[in-house]
Amino acid sequence: MLIAFTAAVAYFFGKVYIFLWNRTKLLTTTPSGFGMLLPLFLLIFMAVIPEASSVSLVSILIVFISGLIYWMDDLIHLPPWTRILIAFSSGALLFLTASPETLFTLFELVVLTIACGIFSIGVTNVANFYDGNDLNLATMIFLAGIILLFFPDMSNSEFDNIGAVMVGFSIGFGWINRIPFSLYLGDSGAFVLALLFTLFLINYGLDLSYIPAELMLVFALPVFDVFYVLLIRLYYKHDLLSRNYLHLYQRIKIGFGGFAHLMPQFINVGALLCLADWIESTSISRFWALLFSSLAFTPVFYLSCRILLVERNYFFGDGESNQS
Repeated sequence: MLIAFTAAVAYFFGKVYIFLWNRTKLLTTTPSGFGMLLPLFLLIFMAVIPEASSVSLVSILIVFISGLIYWMDDLIHLPPWTRILIAFSSGALLFLTASPETLFTLFELVVLTIACGIFSIGVTNVANFYDGNDLNLATMIFLAGIILLFFPDMSNSEFDNIGAVMVGFSIGFGWINRIPFSLYLGDSGAFVLALLFTLFLINYGLDLSYIPAELMLVFALPVFDVFYVLLIRLYYKHDLLSRNYLHLYQRIKIGFGGFAHLMPQFINVGALLCLADWIESTSISRFWALLFSSLAFTPVFYLSCRILLVERNYFFGDGESNQS
């Protein structure tokens, strides 16, 4: 019920967002930045049903305010160092807000705060690079919500409802985003998703509330894809700030059209869950089973997809420099 309600509201807000964007923008561009509303949906839900989640309302408020600031990048394109500063400070602030002060020494607190800031920067960039085609980010939000829904701790499953909101939001937005050039989650949407995963990591690491370790699987393929393309661009001495079309999902989209570019993400997550179940049966903990399966399977699956689905001169190349 909550999924259907959230999907309907997200769809309605999406249409309103498009209308307002087209009324107020001086340039004719695709409406972007809708993703910054995701934490607002979570805030409204948590305010209405405060006992539904043990996640700090303050933490989600930080995510929303930070996303609102980052939204300026969808409007006026902030300089790279400004975006990095916002991402770092937001991740650090999330840790300082969530962590009990008595748990760490001053040195540990500083190191972990910096680590969370760096993690936020890294995941933000991965999400941004992975937001090159329709429904990419929506798929990641959908998968994260599904995992929160179906991998609860039976004694502490308050994240079910947050998962439902994420699934509903992705469906409502996705129904609009399925039409090319209609509405984008934008850079602020990628940033908000990264901050939510930073918050999940903090809660998981500090054991503040139950977070399923399976969430790491959502970023397994995108992280490897971004790393692989980064190697290509460094090898061919590209301008790393320029646009490129080297990512696996981009080559599949160009080659096959439709939504074929989404399939590797679903297949990879499903395969990793099955493989982790098998590894866990050997008496390894769930976390390590998931990590080992990600490290072992994702690179092989990714390279197989590039061999089978991508043009030969794009396997490890930019399609031009290595044509010979």
